[in-house]
Amino acid sequence: MKRLSKAPSTIPRVGLAPELWLAIFTHLSFRTLHDISLTCQSFRYLAQPLLFRSLTFCPYSLGTNNQRFIHRFETVERTNQRIRFCSSPRIAHAVRECKFYPRYIVGAMPNQEIAYNVLLDILLDTLPLFVNLKSLSFMFVDLSQSQASKLCALRSLGNLFLGNCMVEHVQSLSAPKLQVADLTIVCDNKTMSGRGQNGHGLPVFSPDHIRSVSIINPVAASQFLNDFIGNASQGLRQLRCLTLPCDLEVVRVLHPLLRLIPELAELKFARPSQIQYNFPKDETFSLSIHPNPLKPLLKYQGPRQLLPHFVRPGALEHLKLWSTRPVSTDGSMDPMELYGALVGGDELVSVCDPEVLKTVQMLELSVTHVNALMLDAICSRFPILRSLYVYVAKGSFPDAALQVWDPEMIMNALMTLPLPSTIQHLRLSSYSAVSHSGVATEDRLARRKQDLSVKYPNLTFVSLDESDINITWDRNRVLHR
Repeated sequence: MKRLSKAPSTIPRVGLAPELWLAIFTHLSFRTLHDISLTCQSFRYLAQPLLFRSLTFCPYSLGTNNQRFIHRFETVERTNQRIRFCSSPRIAHAVRECKFYPRYIVGAMPNQEIAYNVLLDILLDTLPLFVNLKSLSFMFVDLSQSQASKLCALRSLGNLFLGNCMVEHVQSLSAPKLQVADLTIVCDNKTMSGRGQNGHGLPVFSPDHIRSVSIINPVAASQFLNDFIGNASQGLRQLRCLTLPCDLEVVRVLHPLLRLIPELAELKFARPSQIQYNFPKDETFSLSIHPNPLKPLLKYQGPRQLLPHFVRPGALEHLKLWSTRPVSTDGSMDPMELYGALVGGDELVSVCDPEVLKTVQMLELSVTHVNALMLDAICSRFPILRSLYVYVAKGSFPDAALQVWDPEMIMNALMTLPLPSTIQHLRLSSYSAVSHSGVATEDRLARRKQDLSVKYPNLTFVSLDESDINITWDRNRVLHR
């Protein structure tokens, strides 16, 4: 491919400077950019670098038993050519994202003459040439001490994703640490087994610049809490968003460390696909006495059982609740359990502080089914609610076949109950594959929605979804029927 050493002197005469053309090109799709780059030399010079804003490389292949290898010398040469082109001055400045992941090849014979990590080393050495790189992802890529240390040459990075990566623990680091804003570490239990020396690259990162951390695996989360936050002399003063697995030991380690995260605004506990074990399931669950975060949380996502332990009144705006109680396999709450958590009356369910709930503007709930009781609880506890999203269970639970998704009952309840006057968005979604009888027709529901528009003038979106009916609010269509 012929390279242009300098910008062509002529630009199509449409009265726009090259800088304006470039600004326009940045908003176009990949296919459109490709077509534009073929129109003339001038547009090719401007548009072609934008085709390489996101790069994906395969550093090696994986065979049986996760054996790493590079199959042919031609692969090394071809990848080297691509690396040299992408790292050239004309292209490199446009690169914003790099992704590394191996390719699985079944039955291929490894070439013992080629070191499997030769391309990975070249790629890591090349990264600093991408001066505007914002996001870096590794999937199923293992990094040695020296390779993990090479990341520090980037100096700073917006997003770093490590998915099922084994990162050798870095004993010492001479270069300045990598300043990462958003860090995500995902690893399944199978990946973690037998990897006691997996450092997850944590010693490479500067604790003074991390704004967001998401770690789903309990072992990795415990290492992060104990070895990273616990050993940070000043804590994590920039950390605002933290996502952790809902694991009993992780929760108990986190609680006393909250004082080291003074700016924490969003706390999320990842919801597992199956509620099984090592979760705080009963109402006797307790944590040792430690101070709450220095400032109230703006967002909490997790089981209702942990809400009283981590959220205090004053600022909560976004609340997403599920349950670790073994009623359903996916954490969905029975309406009675939700009512007990919001209003009280159930000695087995801890009641949420009303002062915490009164500032919530967006509420997301996972329930086994919808009835008037739970809607009444919502109306009585969230006075300034703007958005309500209710998701009906995907998992199995007792008497699932007896629970009927009844849009007419829901609409009647919404008309009768006093929803907050601030409500703007309402969505109730059902994924349960159960039979229905007596379901109201679309016209009847449309008339109910028209009545809702009169009762709640701020309401602009209503959606009721189920397996065989999908009716979405459309203000113009409903009001002009």
